[in-house]
Amino acid sequence: MNHHTSYDRAHDDAQRLARRHERDLHWAKERRRQQEREIVAASALLASSRWSLARRTVLVSVALLAAIAAATGFAASAHLPAGWLLLADAVAVALAVTVVIGATVSLVGVRSRRAAARELVASHEARLSHTQYHIHESVHTFIDAHVEVVNTRPARVA
Repeated sequence: MNHHTSYDRAHDDAQRLARRHERDLHWAKERRRQQEREIVAASALLASSRWSLARRTVLVSVALLAAIAAATGFAASAHLPAGWLLLADAVAVALAVTVVIGATVSLVGVRSRRAAARELVASHEARLSHTQYHIHESVHTFIDAHVEVVNTRPARVA
């Protein structure tokens, strides 16, 4: 017995649409998971103290400034000529200013990350409800598209 199926463009279109709606549904679910991960990370950031976030910056900056001061003291005690001593002091000042600017930028970054985390946590419910709306809509359109795939299946011809 030879079974041939007839080609049905409507069925192909319905399958293509069903695959698109399935991808949309998977995207919406993955977006929700991503938002939940972001909320957990933001909550952890807000739960940690300011000192624990700034500690590394402060310790590295203090260590670098101490090293610069030690190098300046070493240069002063090395009995360098006045021109070289002036150059060593200028380099030390430039390095110290660079360290202070870097520390300031880092601390401002910590502050802005905490502010962004506060904003994210505050908008948590609205963001999740919006994503849940997309999931809900995607589920219904996927089901409708799947029903259309079944309804447009080509008949088997014997």
